[in-house]
Amino acid sequence: MFQYFSQFSEASGLQANLGKSSVYFGGVKQEVRKQIVDHLGFVHGELPFKYLGIPLSTKKIALIQWQPLVEKITAKISSWTARKLSYA
Repeated sequence: MFQYFSQFSEASGLQANLGKSSVYFGGVKQEVRKQIVDHLGFVHGELPFKYLGIPLSTKKIALIQWQPLVEKITAKISSWTARKLSYA
């Protein structure tokens, strides 16, 4: 995995920010997790977490958890329609 991060960095000129990066596991033994985390230098993250304001989880997310996102989308659509409508 580290090899792929290195190749991506060399090709793109971008590098992962270790202070903002985490690695998530599913069905991986504790010893293997530790080896990967130690080798990559990332923090072991826990679910659920938010990515771009959207909650990510292995379980079904309750409607109440989606409410902030629904409100943002509704407000954005309302602002679009208000600008596009004409009273003529």
